[in-house]
Amino acid sequence: MKQKILLGFLAILAMMVNLAGIINEDFLLRRSGEVLFFLPLIAYYHRKIHIKNLNIFLFLSFAIAATVSGCMGNIWYFREITLGLWLGSYIFLSREAIKHTEYERGSKFTTLYFVAIIAIYVYLLSSHIMEIERNLGNDLTFSLYIIYYLNILFLAVAALVYYLNSFSKKSVFFICLTLSFIFADVLRDMEVFYFRDISVEVVASLIKFAALKLSFLFFVTREKKLRLLHLV
Repeated sequence: MKQKILLGFLAILAMMVNLAGIINEDFLLRRSGEVLFFLPLIAYYHRKIHIKNLNIFLFLSFAIAATVSGCMGNIWYFREITLGLWLGSYIFLSREAIKHTEYERGSKFTTLYFVAIIAIYVYLLSSHIMEIERNLGNDLTFSLYIIYYLNILFLAVAALVYYLNSFSKKSVFFICLTLSFIFADVLRDMEVFYFRDISVEVVASLIKFAALKLSFLFFVTREKKLRLLHLV
């Protein structure tokens, strides 16, 4: 119990360091908080992590490497490297969800609903990418952003299919973390390409912290299908 309280305090402290960096416009302090946030999470969940599950180890490796790479800012190609590393981490999140997904045939109405939701998301995503293109002079960087957001799209589709076919506690964690990562990424792009606003940066950081916490909960939670919904 004492260890849980201590690790919780350290996690909150890391978040406070990050927020202090944002408010005081201290780049290194902000990034330090992001890196330090991983430590109490790993210390708390390490006993619940299955050793044979490579997806969580690869996800963590890419996520931590992306966070450390982000400390370099816009030096050299570190912004693109950071984006690529986060892309890699999302791949292993998708792999874990796909591993637990059992497809069940649904009604035509629910399938049409599913397709409509994905179509709306594709439209919004394409609009966002076109807005980003206006602020990017490098074709390589723009290509990377396209691949990155296509990967985000795949992650969203996997989350929706997994949730609708499982409706388990694990699938709820996955769809919540997916939405959190999507919102955090969109808010990050608002900061980078549109305008800088402290409130937007604070919200983006808090959502990203929530997404990382949910990622740990997703990996350590066992799949127990309730089989209440088989919609897609």
